[in-house]
Amino acid sequence: MFHESDETERPGEWLRRFAEDASAHRALLAQSNSLAIAAYRLARARCRVQPMSASVPTLSELKTAADEIALRAELEHGHHLGVLVADCALAGLPIILPPSFGSAA
Repeated sequence: MFHESDETERPGEWLRRFAEDASAHRALLAQSNSLAIAAYRLARARCRVQPMSASVPTLSELKTAADEIALRAELEHGHHLGVLVADCALAGLPIILPPSFGSAA
């Protein structure tokens, strides 16, 4: 259903699938094998379609994407922001963190 090239080359079209298909969040989560990775992919695509395009999401954007995926995929357990950040770091995915995050985590 999802292709890496779609999310990086045509992020607007890729994101439209989430509005059109109720199962898209669940499929992204299954394909990514991790809430952190799925949230990162969603946040990164959203960054790419902004007027001031970026390729690295902020912590806030990652959290928003994770919250949305958890809600739409009907996950029973919550997620800890520190775990999301750590999982992204282990996968080599950069995130823009606020200066205070190191002391708050």
